[in-house]
Amino acid sequence: MICTNQTEQECLDKGLFGDRELRLSYLKSVQKGDLGFLLNVSQDCLLGIFEAEGPARLNIDQAAWGGGFPAQIKVRQVGDLQRIKSASANLASFMTLREIRRQPKSYKVPAQNAYGPDITPKVLALFKALREVSEVRREEEPVGFIPETALKDVAGLRDIKNFVYQRIIAPFEDDETAFSLKLRVGGGMLLYGPPGTGKTLIATAIAADIQAKFIDISPSVIVGYPGEAERRLENMFASLEREPRAVVFLDEAEWILCKRGDQSSSVMQRITPVLLAQLSRIFKQRTRPIVVIAATNKPEMIDPAFLRPGRFDKVFLVGLPEKEARNDILKVHLSSRAHEISEKEREELSERMEGYSGADMELMVEEAAFMAFARRNQDKRTAITLADIQSAIDKTPKSVTPGEIKRFEDWAKQIGRLP
Repeated sequence: MICTNQTEQECLDKGLFGDRELRLSYLKSVQKGDLGFLLNVSQDCLLGIFEAEGPARLNIDQAAWGGGFPAQIKVRQVGDLQRIKSASANLASFMTLREIRRQPKSYKVPAQNAYGPDITPKVLALFKALREVSEVRREEEPVGFIPETALKDVAGLRDIKNFVYQRIIAPFEDDETAFSLKLRVGGGMLLYGPPGTGKTLIATAIAADIQAKFIDISPSVIVGYPGEAERRLENMFASLEREPRAVVFLDEAEWILCKRGDQSSSVMQRITPVLLAQLSRIFKQRTRPIVVIAATNKPEMIDPAFLRPGRFDKVFLVGLPEKEARNDILKVHLSSRAHEISEKEREELSERMEGYSGADMELMVEEAAFMAFARRNQDKRTAITLADIQSAIDKTPKSVTPGEIKRFEDWAKQIGRLP
């Protein structure tokens, strides 16, 4: 069973495993005496060992987890609680993480395997050994992590954040209602715009909000002998189905989503149809919580086939921050630094920073901090001043030109999407 940092302690205190009501039919295969384990996906940590005291049913403890996980199994802890860190790597060394259906009732469990499914003794042995197994992962299995910065902590980008919350995050928070309405949980999203405007930050924040593993797929996937790239890509997407939930990120996505007419590499000509097929397969599984986010500052290079319904059909321009967003960005970057800038001065600075990207603004605050540091032996209190920020603005050219912004707006009109 799966838990997070927020739900783990209640599982242990109450001797209870829980899940959404829509998962009850899957849990019916659990029988009294079955052994199980708890996977904390926030820490990628496997906890155990637990024995089921009876079958799964609704609301064994109606108040557990605030009523959010009514499909429940009562369990008892076997021996001392043991923890295996880096669980994904350890389990992948001898098993495929997938849903295992119970054998028919006529199936007789061999005496030497009294714990049930064949894999259970191996997991038990892993716990008893309490040691890390091989750190080597199969190359096609991407390494990921669960980010910490939530969407609410991202400065600016209000319209995008509101849409992302309603269409991506909210269905994860209320997946029972989403299930009853047959909403597609997950899907594809294309973020385009100039560099330094927060595309990567949005992607990681989505992963943090839905407690999903964030997996960054790089161009190294296409390196190798003929046929290896296609196999690696297929295996990589297959491995995603073993994740409880995942956010896959393709940065500078034109390297893999480029127009087929512009492809000079025979590898890319073979990769594109494989990727299209894999995306379609994953997105058709409406209850599969996988979000694939592509980011680019060259959207005109993206093959239109990737923008069709059921693929990257949510398209957003992540442009330069407006005044209010610039104020928020300044506030974020100054909040953890010693400074002597008032709220009124910050508003004046945000007006002066029109046309700068979020990355430009971060660079200016960093430059101002170095100016303050250079005065450390002169001032009684070393802190960033208004003059430091103003001097940094004078020294920092805008990284995005008006012509580049027009290019993004023209592309949006060309494909029929409002920027």
